Amino acid sequence: MTATAAPLRVERAGSPLAAFDILLGRPVSMRAMALLRLLVGPVVLLHLRPILDAARRGRIYRDSFHEPYAAWYPDLPRELYVAMLWIAVVAALAMTIGLLTRVATATAFLIVTYNVFLSTTHMHSNRAYLMLVLAALAVVPCGRELSLDAWIRRVRGRPPLPTSSPGWPLWLLRFEAATVYAASGLSKLFDRDWFSGTVTWHRVVLVRDRVEASVLPSWAVDVLTDRSFHTVAAKLIIATELCIAAGLWSRRTRYAAVWLAICFHLAIELSAEVQVFSLLAIAALVIWAVPSSRDRVLVLDPASPSHTRMAAAVRTLDWLARFRIEWGPSGGAVTVIARDGRVVEGRRASVFVLSRLPVTAWFVLPAVLLRNARPGSSQAAVAT
Repeated sequence: MTATAAPLRVERAGSPLAAFDILLGRPVSMRAMALLRLLVGPVVLLHLRPILDAARRGRIYRDSFHEPYAAWYPDLPRELYVAMLWIAVVAALAMTIGLLTRVATATAFLIVTYNVFLSTTHMHSNRAYLMLVLAALAVVPCGRELSLDAWIRRVRGRPPLPTSSPGWPLWLLRFEAATVYAASGLSKLFDRDWFSGTVTWHRVVLVRDRVEASVLPSWAVDVLTDRSFHTVAAKLIIATELCIAAGLWSRRTRYAAVWLAICFHLAIELSAEVQVFSLLAIAALVIWAVPSSRDRVLVLDPASPSHTRMAAAVRTLDWLARFRIEWGPSGGAVTVIARDGRVVEGRRASVFVLSRLPVTAWFVLPAVLLRNARPGSSQAAVAT
């Protein structure tokens, strides 16, 4: 008798599973991942700095209490371990400038991950997040833009490589980024000490002398050290994290969630020691940009000096490649043609452009969001 092979399961074209499969494999622009790679390189250097500082003083992880994850995990000789850390520094620098990008990114990921798993005492949430971001960058072709590799290829007269790739690493990283906020908010929500404000109040009490010696006015110090203030503040923190986690998934609320996330991380950085987490989380917000390039048209008048200056600013600051600049008579008004064909002109177009440039977005987005929140606003669809 011969065994009959099991029939292959073929998903119907219109089924949710088939649509999900198409979503994972659909090629999308990797411009955001290229920018993230450029930003994460310095974050890796900041992560390694205290470890290298201790190594220069003759201390490494096994000179103090540590607990290996597994007995079989390889433990390098001291000199080789320190050399490995310096290799990670070189890899992080190469990542940043985009030289041998794929090799550099994979090397940084492997060394950072190896070091974290040397001891259970090395594991912190910010380091776990850094490993996940590096893993996502290592599996995508994030060196084909904003890199020395791309410049060298262009100088040699070789055709540019495709800047799009299957989108599953980007979607996976988005899921992880949103999960960070959701998990943090939910864990605090069900933690009685956190929800009541005991945790935040205790943290301030521990550094009360630093708070009193800071530049804060006396009334602000009194507020921060008041137990009743933390009863309310803790609930606001929890609500903020949950709003960010949910808001990032909708195009209608995404820009508000990104702006709120930046404020949230700046507040964390000023009030707590979280190592590289705030910088990494702010950098990772670029992945929420729509993964397509040059799909908005910015029409400028070559006869206008202000339009010429705007063109120079956009070319310099449009790191996510959101706009394609076209020159033509526009009656002196800046004009933006959105993805859906809608046209925005004048001051609103200028504000819209600034709200889509990473450096200026945080300052301009509140005005855009307030305008879009008005009933009957015609700009809401353009703002997505």
